[in-house]
Amino acid sequence: MTKLSTNDKNNPVFNPKNFIQSERASSKIQIDQINTFLESNPERRSLTHRLIQEITNDRTLETDTSYYDLTKTQQREITAKKISRLSLYMEHDIKTSRNNFDKNLIQNLQKNNNTEPILTTQDFAIFDKRLSLIANIDPQLSTRVGVHLGLFGNCIKGNGTNEQITYWLQERGASMIRGIYGCFAMTELGHGSNVAQLQTTATFNDTNNTFIINTPNLTATKWWIGGAAHSATHIVCYARLIVQGKDYGVKTFVVQLRDLKTFQLCPGIVIGDIGTKMGRDGIDNGWIQFNNVVIPKENMLCRFVQVENNGNGSVKVNIQPQLDQISGYSALLSGRVNMVMDSFRFGSKFATIATRYAVGRQQFAPANDQLGKQEVQLMDYPLHQYRIIPQIALVYLIAPISFKLMDTYYDTLNELYRVSTAKDEKALLTVSAKLKNLFISSASLKATNTWFVAQLIDELRQTCGGHGYSQYNGFGKGYNDWVVQCTWEGDNTVLSLSSAKSILKKFGDAAQKGKFNEKLDGDQFGYLDPNFIAEVYTNQVTANIEDDSDLTNFIQVWSIILVKSLIHIGKALKKNNNDIDSLSKLLVQISKFRAIYLMLKTYHEKLSNENESHITDATTKETMWNIFRLFSVYYIDKYSGEFLQMKLFKADDISNVIQPKLFKLMAILRTDCVALVDAFELPDNMLNAPIGFFDGDIYHNYFNEVTKNNPQETDGAGIPPYYNALTSMLSRD
Repeated sequence: MTKLSTNDKNNPVFNPKNFIQSERASSKIQIDQINTFLESNPERRSLTHRLIQEITNDRTLETDTSYYDLTKTQQREITAKKISRLSLYMEHDIKTSRNNFDKNLIQNLQKNNNTEPILTTQDFAIFDKRLSLIANIDPQLSTRVGVHLGLFGNCIKGNGTNEQITYWLQERGASMIRGIYGCFAMTELGHGSNVAQLQTTATFNDTNNTFIINTPNLTATKWWIGGAAHSATHIVCYARLIVQGKDYGVKTFVVQLRDLKTFQLCPGIVIGDIGTKMGRDGIDNGWIQFNNVVIPKENMLCRFVQVENNGNGSVKVNIQPQLDQISGYSALLSGRVNMVMDSFRFGSKFATIATRYAVGRQQFAPANDQLGKQEVQLMDYPLHQYRIIPQIALVYLIAPISFKLMDTYYDTLNELYRVSTAKDEKALLTVSAKLKNLFISSASLKATNTWFVAQLIDELRQTCGGHGYSQYNGFGKGYNDWVVQCTWEGDNTVLSLSSAKSILKKFGDAAQKGKFNEKLDGDQFGYLDPNFIAEVYTNQVTANIEDDSDLTNFIQVWSIILVKSLIHIGKALKKNNNDIDSLSKLLVQISKFRAIYLMLKTYHEKLSNENESHITDATTKETMWNIFRLFSVYYIDKYSGEFLQMKLFKADDISNVIQPKLFKLMAILRTDCVALVDAFELPDNMLNAPIGFFDGDIYHNYFNEVTKNNPQETDGAGIPPYYNALTSMLSRD
């Protein structure tokens, strides 16, 4: 590592450490209380810190700046070794979970021959958190494990019978990454979001009780299948169920890809590597084609769909319609919920890097200091505050909703397993309604926040100027790794449209029929109360953003814009003969506005409850409320055109109320910005970006990492292999 002189370290013009440490010392907010709020509660906070310490201190899992120079082949090899290491942590985490939680609380679906309870979502709580934290250091590693556990495993949990769950996940060892390694084959070359039109077929052969899996044409080739190119031994395959010539739609089947001893492809299986991607090259995404691949009848996951062969050519297909469609997406639901949590984790990482850099970096002398002895800190420019501080607020607002969504997901899935096992039809209808609401919420929150964080990463990269473009400061790879979140497991635009159409239907039922289920919908769809809709329609309800004392105004304004927008869409549909596609732009806005509404509502509920927020210090709480106000006002300004269109504000309101309040709040939060990102409590080896390290020694940290990974040219060493091309050019006649 290159050592620099003492004189250079004491450079009076550029000493970013002094700025960062001084601002950290002067802040009065309690970062430990904030971190507890962001991590949901003291127990989860303690677990997060323990897991981060274990991950960053493990020599196999650790990641430093050399990570940014790895080739695709190196990334895949290292990722495979890390998966092997993680499998050991998994066994440890499951044992720890079982020791920590009351056995009576574990949804014990069935006992196997060893009288051990079947592994449940609760058993994986610690490991799931470990995987979520690893995603912030090495996203491709968490994805490769997540495809096996989250997609392959959850598809079996969501669609398989208790016997199938026990067989595949426990007896065959998939739950412990042992015995078999799975992947998830939904997407095809010609279809992604339109799952209902997938073309791969699974034709039932009633003479020997098997299914024949086929790829009928090129566009039916399974594509983007993570783990397929080299790793996976089995897949869950989404294919059309064909029985006696009748198409029953897309169902799920377990198909073996490779021989477990030789790792050779099974007969009829053709697989290839889809090659280099925009990011996450450590994942071996592949394509798959099937040519008359025979699987036993038992390999169809049949919790909600059964094929009964009664002999003599009599075959009956039984489908539970209220859950069959939802069950097909159950594996994706886990991914969408996790991506909201990923939005919090990724956002906190890059907000920390950019904020520390902006406080430590100086640029341009003030007008009265022509010698430039003391240039201005970037964060002291109001425009720079506008580019960074609202992004910190965004991450703060994502945190509570991400934990609430995760808890709702686990609770709802456990309820689904319980009532479907008991075959309680009435309870199934209730849990079906809960699942549909969960799909609406997860779709809008996944789409909106992955979009927002993609914008956050790129905007914050730009605030770091040229140094943000360096791979060693994390933004480039971070952005490339992140933006796949906007398209996989549900394209964001399609998810937004789906979510908004469901909201529109609920709105129609509430406004025209007075249908509103307070018990099921009150928490997530309070703005669809028929009485509130009537008040908005007759302009009896307003939100006074000027009044800082009434915090509910900052949520109410989003309730009103949602209802007004839905009313506007309803009127437009009547005018254009129900051509809903022509209103797609407005529907995407509905999805975004609902996500913002849920984030504000959840944050407000948590911070208002001292037992839930764990924030007792008055100064800290007021800062947290200012973040809440800033988030609402920032997005009002961001979508001011829509607020003007729906006549919630006048043009003068935006200029004279919203924007002055926005810049006032940013100036207030500016004084605590270092402490606010310190409150994420991310160690340097998780940030992996020298310009954002805790000590604030920006230039030495960055210079040392660059020279460590790129040795200096000395005594002829380091001459490029292509020097002949240069010398011949320079020495030509």
